[in-house]
Amino acid sequence: MRRRSLLRLITLSAALVVTLCAAAWAASAVWKATQTDSNSARHIASFRWSEEADWFGGLSGLELNSDGTRFVAITDRSHIVEGTLVRKAGKITSVRMLREARLLDADGTPIKKGAEDSEGLALAGDGHFYVSFESPHRVLEYTPEGPRALPSPEAFSTFRFNASFESLARDTAGQLLMISEAPSRQPQVARVWTWSRDTGWHGLGAYPEQDGFLPVGADFGPDGTLYVLERKFVTIGFRSRLRRFAVTSTGLSGGDVLLNTPLAEHDNLEGLSIWRDDSGALRATMISDDNFFWVQRTEIVEYRLPDPL
Repeated sequence: MRRRSLLRLITLSAALVVTLCAAAWAASAVWKATQTDSNSARHIASFRWSEEADWFGGLSGLELNSDGTRFVAITDRSHIVEGTLVRKAGKITSVRMLREARLLDADGTPIKKGAEDSEGLALAGDGHFYVSFESPHRVLEYTPEGPRALPSPEAFSTFRFNASFESLARDTAGQLLMISEAPSRQPQVARVWTWSRDTGWHGLGAYPEQDGFLPVGADFGPDGTLYVLERKFVTIGFRSRLRRFAVTSTGLSGGDVLLNTPLAEHDNLEGLSIWRDDSGALRATMISDDNFFWVQRTEIVEYRLPDPL
Protein backbone atom coordinates (compact mmCIF):
# COMPACT_ATOMS: atom_id res chain seq x y z
CA MET A 1 0.00 0.00 0.00
CA ARG A 2 2.77 2.41 0.90
CA ARG A 3 4.59 1.60 -2.34
CA ARG A 4 1.46 2.21 -4.41
CA SER A 5 0.88 5.52 -2.61
CA LEU A 6 4.48 6.58 -3.26
CA LEU A 7 4.21 5.68 -6.95
CA ARG A 8 0.94 7.58 -7.17
CA LEU A 9 2.55 10.64 -5.55
CA ILE A 10 5.50 10.50 -7.96
CA THR A 11 3.13 10.17 -10.93
CA LEU A 12 1.04 13.13 -9.79
CA SER A 13 4.15 15.23 -9.18
CA ALA A 14 5.49 14.44 -12.64
CA ALA A 15 2.11 15.26 -14.18
CA LEU A 16 2.07 18.57 -12.34
CA VAL A 17 5.54 19.47 -13.62
CA VAL A 18 4.50 18.60 -17.20
CA THR A 19 1.31 20.65 -16.85
CA LEU A 20 3.17 23.67 -15.47
CA CYS A 21 5.79 23.46 -18.23
CA ALA A 22 3.06 23.26 -20.87
CA ALA A 23 1.29 26.24 -19.35
CA ALA A 24 4.54 28.22 -19.29
CA TRP A 25 5.19 27.36 -22.95
CA ALA A 26 1.67 28.37 -23.92
CA ALA A 27 1.94 31.66 -22.02
CA SER A 28 5.29 32.34 -23.69
CA ALA A 29 3.83 31.65 -27.14
CA VAL A 30 0.91 34.01 -26.49
CA TRP A 31 3.29 36.70 -25.18
CA LYS A 32 5.48 36.46 -28.28
CA ALA A 33 2.50 36.55 -30.63
CA THR A 34 1.25 39.79 -29.08
CA GLN A 35 4.57 41.66 -28.97
CA THR A 36 5.97 44.04 -31.51
CA ASP A 37 9.68 43.97 -32.30
CA SER A 38 10.36 46.60 -29.65
CA ASN A 39 13.04 44.94 -27.53
CA SER A 40 16.49 46.32 -28.26
CA ALA A 41 18.45 43.23 -27.20
CA ARG A 42 18.97 40.34 -29.63
CA HIS A 43 19.39 36.79 -28.37
CA ILE A 44 22.68 35.16 -29.42
CA ALA A 45 22.53 31.77 -27.71
CA SER A 46 21.93 29.92 -24.46
CA PHE A 47 24.20 27.21 -23.04
CA ARG A 48 23.22 24.71 -20.37
CA TRP A 49 26.06 24.13 -17.88
CA SER A 50 26.31 21.18 -15.49
CA GLU A 51 29.03 19.73 -13.28
CA GLU A 52 29.16 16.57 -11.16
CA ALA A 53 30.03 18.34 -7.92
CA ASP A 54 28.10 18.74 -4.67
CA TRP A 55 28.75 22.50 -4.58
CA PHE A 56 27.56 23.15 -8.13
CA GLY A 57 24.34 25.15 -8.48
CA GLY A 58 22.85 28.39 -7.23
CA LEU A 59 25.04 30.56 -9.50
CA SER A 60 24.20 34.13 -8.52
CA GLY A 61 27.15 36.37 -9.47
CA LEU A 62 29.13 36.51 -12.72
CA GLU A 63 32.02 38.55 -14.16
CA LEU A 64 33.75 38.12 -17.54
CA ASN A 65 37.02 39.59 -18.74
CA SER A 66 37.06 42.24 -21.47
CA ASP A 67 36.91 39.77 -24.39
CA GLY A 68 34.47 37.29 -22.83
CA THR A 69 36.88 34.35 -22.66
CA ARG A 70 37.49 34.12 -18.90
CA PHE A 71 34.93 34.19 -16.09
CA VAL A 72 34.56 34.27 -12.33
CA ALA A 73 31.29 33.21 -10.72
CA ILE A 74 29.93 32.68 -7.22
CA THR A 75 27.15 30.49 -5.87
CA ASP A 76 24.71 31.61 -3.21
CA ARG A 77 26.35 29.09 -0.88
CA SER A 78 29.70 30.90 -0.77
CA HIS A 79 31.55 28.99 -3.46
CA ILE A 80 33.70 30.68 -6.12
CA VAL A 81 34.66 29.22 -9.49
CA GLU A 82 36.96 30.50 -12.26
CA GLY A 83 37.28 29.19 -15.79
CA THR A 84 37.15 29.77 -19.51
CA LEU A 85 34.24 29.96 -21.94
CA VAL A 86 34.94 28.07 -25.17
CA ARG A 87 33.16 29.62 -28.15
CA LYS A 88 32.51 28.71 -31.76
CA ALA A 89 31.21 31.40 -34.12
CA GLY A 90 30.69 33.59 -31.06
CA LYS A 91 28.50 31.08 -29.21
CA ILE A 92 29.46 29.20 -26.04
CA THR A 93 30.07 25.51 -26.68
CA SER A 94 31.65 24.44 -23.38
CA VAL A 95 32.86 25.63 -19.99
CA ARG A 96 36.27 24.71 -18.59
CA MET A 97 36.77 25.16 -14.87
CA LEU A 98 40.24 26.23 -13.73
CA ARG A 99 39.69 26.74 -10.02
CA GLU A 100 36.94 26.37 -7.43
CA ALA A 101 37.01 27.01 -3.71
CA ARG A 102 34.96 27.85 -0.66
CA LEU A 103 34.84 31.59 0.11
CA LEU A 104 36.50 32.66 3.34
CA ASP A 105 35.03 34.92 5.98
CA ALA A 106 36.75 38.03 7.34
CA ASP A 107 38.54 35.93 9.98
CA GLY A 108 40.10 33.71 7.28
CA THR A 109 37.95 30.64 7.97
CA PRO A 110 35.42 29.12 5.52
CA ILE A 111 32.09 30.93 5.68
CA LYS A 112 29.65 29.04 7.86
CA LYS A 113 26.12 28.01 7.00
CA GLY A 114 23.67 30.69 8.05
CA ALA A 115 26.04 33.40 6.82
CA GLU A 116 26.81 32.05 3.36
CA ASP A 117 24.19 33.70 1.10
CA SER A 118 26.65 35.32 -1.33
CA GLU A 119 24.84 37.10 -4.18
CA GLY A 120 26.70 39.99 -5.86
CA LEU A 121 30.22 39.91 -7.34
CA ALA A 122 32.49 42.75 -8.51
CA LEU A 123 36.10 42.34 -9.70
CA ALA A 124 38.85 44.84 -9.04
CA GLY A 125 41.73 43.07 -10.84
CA ASP A 126 44.81 41.10 -9.76
CA GLY A 127 42.83 38.67 -7.63
CA HIS A 128 41.02 41.50 -5.83
CA PHE A 129 37.21 41.30 -5.69
CA TYR A 130 34.11 42.10 -3.64
CA VAL A 131 31.11 39.96 -2.68
CA SER A 132 27.77 41.13 -1.28
CA PHE A 133 25.70 38.93 1.05
CA GLU A 134 22.04 38.76 2.02
CA SER A 135 22.47 37.11 5.41
CA PRO A 136 23.80 38.97 7.27
CA HIS A 137 23.59 42.05 4.99
CA ARG A 138 27.24 42.88 4.33
CA VAL A 139 30.09 43.16 1.80
CA LEU A 140 33.43 41.35 2.01
CA GLU A 141 36.53 42.53 0.19
CA TYR A 142 38.97 39.85 -1.00
CA THR A 143 42.62 40.74 -1.68
CA PRO A 144 45.73 38.60 -2.19
CA GLU A 145 46.52 39.38 1.46
CA GLY A 146 43.19 37.98 2.63
CA PRO A 147 39.52 38.92 3.18
CA ARG A 148 38.12 41.76 5.23
CA ALA A 149 34.62 43.06 5.96
CA LEU A 150 33.72 46.53 4.77
CA PRO A 151 32.16 48.63 7.54
CA SER A 152 28.36 48.24 7.54
CA PRO A 153 26.06 51.18 8.31
CA GLU A 154 23.34 50.57 10.87
CA ALA A 155 20.83 51.01 8.04
CA PHE A 156 21.92 47.67 6.53
CA SER A 157 20.28 45.85 9.45
CA THR A 158 16.86 47.18 8.38
CA PHE A 159 16.76 45.17 5.15
CA ARG A 160 14.66 42.04 4.91
CA PHE A 161 16.01 38.50 5.15
CA ASN A 162 16.80 37.01 1.73
CA ALA A 163 15.81 40.23 -0.06
CA SER A 164 18.74 42.60 0.14
CA PHE A 165 22.06 42.91 -1.64
CA GLU A 166 21.66 40.82 -4.80
CA SER A 167 23.29 43.44 -7.06
CA LEU A 168 26.87 44.65 -6.83
CA ALA A 169 28.94 46.52 -9.44
CA ARG A 170 32.22 48.45 -9.57
CA ASP A 171 32.97 51.38 -11.89
CA THR A 172 36.31 52.31 -13.46
CA ALA A 173 37.04 54.77 -10.62
CA GLY A 174 36.83 51.93 -8.10
CA GLN A 175 33.48 52.95 -6.59
CA LEU A 176 31.08 50.16 -5.65
CA LEU A 177 27.35 50.41 -6.34
CA MET A 178 24.93 48.09 -4.55
CA ILE A 179 21.16 47.68 -4.94
CA SER A 180 18.79 45.95 -2.55
CA GLU A 181 16.37 43.48 -4.12
CA ALA A 182 13.51 44.76 -1.93
CA PRO A 183 13.03 47.97 0.05
CA SER A 184 14.12 48.26 3.67
CA ARG A 185 11.60 47.77 6.46
CA GLN A 186 12.11 51.49 7.06
CA PRO A 187 10.90 53.58 4.08
CA GLN A 188 13.47 56.33 4.57
CA VAL A 189 16.44 53.96 4.11
CA ALA A 190 18.05 54.12 0.66
CA ARG A 191 17.82 51.10 -1.60
CA VAL A 192 20.81 52.10 -3.78
CA TRP A 193 24.19 52.51 -2.09
CA THR A 194 27.69 53.52 -3.20
CA TRP A 195 31.01 52.95 -1.45
CA SER A 196 34.53 54.27 -1.93
CA ARG A 197 37.61 54.21 0.27
CA ASP A 198 37.51 57.99 0.65
CA THR A 199 33.85 58.46 1.57
CA GLY A 200 32.64 55.06 2.79
CA TRP A 201 28.98 54.15 2.26
CA HIS A 202 26.53 56.67 0.85
CA GLY A 203 22.79 56.13 0.35
CA LEU A 204 21.80 57.09 -3.19
CA GLY A 205 18.05 56.91 -2.78
CA ALA A 206 15.29 54.69 -4.11
CA TYR A 207 15.39 52.18 -6.94
CA PRO A 208 12.91 52.95 -9.77
CA GLU A 209 11.08 49.63 -9.59
CA GLN A 210 8.41 48.94 -12.23
CA ASP A 211 5.80 46.25 -12.91
CA GLY A 212 6.91 43.96 -10.10
CA PHE A 213 10.42 43.34 -11.50
CA LEU A 214 13.13 43.27 -8.81
CA PRO A 215 16.87 44.00 -9.25
CA VAL A 216 19.04 40.86 -8.92
CA GLY A 217 22.27 41.68 -10.80
CA ALA A 218 24.24 44.71 -11.97
CA ASP A 219 27.36 45.63 -13.93
CA PHE A 220 28.99 48.74 -15.34
CA GLY A 221 29.51 48.28 -19.06
CA PRO A 222 32.56 49.39 -21.06
CA ASP A 223 30.37 52.32 -22.18
CA GLY A 224 30.38 53.58 -18.58
CA THR A 225 26.66 53.13 -17.93
CA LEU A 226 25.02 50.90 -15.33
CA TYR A 227 23.11 47.81 -16.44
CA VAL A 228 20.66 46.17 -14.04
CA LEU A 229 19.22 42.68 -14.46
CA GLU A 230 15.72 42.36 -13.03
CA ARG A 231 13.57 39.30 -12.27
CA LYS A 232 9.89 38.62 -11.83
CA PHE A 233 8.48 35.33 -10.59
CA VAL A 234 5.06 34.48 -12.03
CA THR A 235 3.78 31.29 -10.34
CA ILE A 236 5.14 28.84 -12.92
CA GLY A 237 8.38 30.48 -13.99
CA PHE A 238 10.51 33.57 -14.33
CA ARG A 239 10.61 36.64 -16.50
CA SER A 240 13.80 38.65 -16.92
CA ARG A 241 14.37 42.28 -17.78
CA LEU A 242 17.53 44.29 -18.49
CA ARG A 243 17.66 48.06 -17.98
CA ARG A 244 20.32 50.74 -18.53
CA PHE A 245 20.88 53.67 -16.14
CA ALA A 246 23.07 56.70 -15.70
CA VAL A 247 24.43 57.15 -12.17
CA THR A 248 24.41 60.69 -10.80
CA SER A 249 25.14 62.20 -7.40
CA THR A 250 21.42 62.13 -6.65
CA GLY A 251 20.58 58.62 -7.83
CA LEU A 252 19.80 56.56 -10.91
CA SER A 253 18.31 58.13 -14.02
CA GLY A 254 17.09 56.71 -17.30
CA GLY A 255 16.24 53.06 -16.95
CA ASP A 256 15.63 52.19 -20.60
CA VAL A 257 14.40 48.61 -21.00
CA LEU A 258 16.69 46.69 -23.37
CA LEU A 259 15.35 43.20 -22.73
CA ASN A 260 11.96 41.98 -21.50
CA THR A 261 11.55 38.22 -21.78
CA PRO A 262 8.32 36.22 -21.87
CA LEU A 263 7.51 33.82 -19.06
CA ALA A 264 9.90 30.85 -18.81
CA GLU A 265 11.99 31.96 -21.79
CA HIS A 266 15.00 31.48 -19.50
CA ASP A 267 15.52 30.14 -16.01
CA ASN A 268 16.15 32.29 -12.91
CA LEU A 269 18.75 34.71 -14.35
CA GLU A 270 20.70 36.47 -11.58
CA GLY A 271 24.32 37.09 -12.60
CA LEU A 272 25.22 39.74 -15.21
CA SER A 273 28.37 40.80 -17.06
CA ILE A 274 28.59 43.41 -19.85
CA TRP A 275 31.48 43.37 -22.36
CA ARG A 276 32.33 43.92 -26.05
CA ASP A 277 32.76 41.06 -28.52
CA ASP A 278 35.17 40.86 -31.45
CA SER A 279 32.84 42.91 -33.64
CA GLY A 280 32.81 45.73 -31.09
CA ALA A 281 29.17 45.10 -30.12
CA LEU A 282 28.02 45.27 -26.52
CA ARG A 283 27.12 41.88 -25.15
CA ALA A 284 25.25 40.88 -21.98
CA THR A 285 26.15 37.50 -20.48
CA MET A 286 23.81 36.25 -17.76
CA ILE A 287 23.75 33.13 -15.60
CA SER A 288 20.86 31.43 -13.82
CA ASP A 289 20.45 30.34 -10.22
CA ASP A 290 18.85 26.88 -10.26
CA ASN A 291 18.12 27.03 -6.51
CA PHE A 292 19.61 23.50 -6.32
CA PHE A 293 16.22 22.30 -7.57
CA TRP A 294 16.07 19.47 -10.09
CA VAL A 295 13.36 21.01 -12.28
CA GLN A 296 15.50 24.12 -12.83
CA ARG A 297 18.74 24.46 -14.77
CA THR A 298 21.99 26.40 -14.81
CA GLU A 299 22.20 28.24 -18.11
CA ILE A 300 24.46 30.92 -19.52
CA VAL A 301 22.49 33.29 -21.74
CA GLU A 302 23.91 35.92 -24.08
CA TYR A 303 22.31 38.90 -25.83
CA ARG A 304 23.68 41.58 -28.14
CA LEU A 305 22.87 45.11 -26.94
CA PRO A 306 22.70 48.47 -28.70
CA ASP A 307 25.08 51.23 -27.64
CA PRO A 308 23.58 54.20 -25.79
CA LEU A 309 22.40 57.02 -28.05
